Amino acid sequence: MEKRNYAIYGGSFDPIHIGHFALADSAVKECGIDKLIFMPAFMSPFKQDRKVTDGKDRCGMIERILKYNKAFCLSRYELNKGGPSYTVETLRHWSSMLDGKLSFVLGFDSAVQVDTWYEGPEILRDYHLITALRPHTDTAEGMRKIEYLRSHYGADITVMEMPPVDASSTEIRENIKNGRPLNGLVLPEVEEYIIEHQLYR
Repeated sequence: MEKRNYAIYGGSFDPIHIGHFALADSAVKECGIDKLIFMPAFMSPFKQDRKVTDGKDRCGMIERILKYNKAFCLSRYELNKGGPSYTVETLRHWSSMLDGKLSFVLGFDSAVQVDTWYEGPEILRDYHLITALRPHTDTAEGMRKIEYLRSHYGADITVMEMPPVDASSTEIRENIKNGRPLNGLVLPEVEEYIIEHQLYR
């Protein structure tokens, strides 16, 4: 029997936006992922100075978009665990539980920095990374770094060509706070959730 392909997509998702969705959807379709697990972080080690929206609401927004792809699912593992979320610990936990190959989905800006993360070299050696080029950024320098990670660590990194989707959670929160429209930066169901629960005001 063929082994299943799993992927974890971690992040603050505060809120989840069309860039997150496009990356997840492309990963499933292009890399043959059978189950993609959205994993909202309890607290990113890089964002301990910022107040993060309650995990219940971040999960609520993700739940609204699971219907768009049958491979999508949600895990509250890091939220339930509490404390700073270190990617390597989450990947170790899930790889011991799952009966197939485990990949890690992440944005391009993060992908080129994995070697600087806690136990980053282990992530690069042991897990398939899936990312995509980000619009309006100098990709040549990023791709040089990707090639370095491949040659230095033997990293298995897939860089997808995705339709250009430029959205940032920071911009979305600022727009809401200042009463500006979201202009399609989030899926309609996420915008409805934000309005219903009066988030980011």
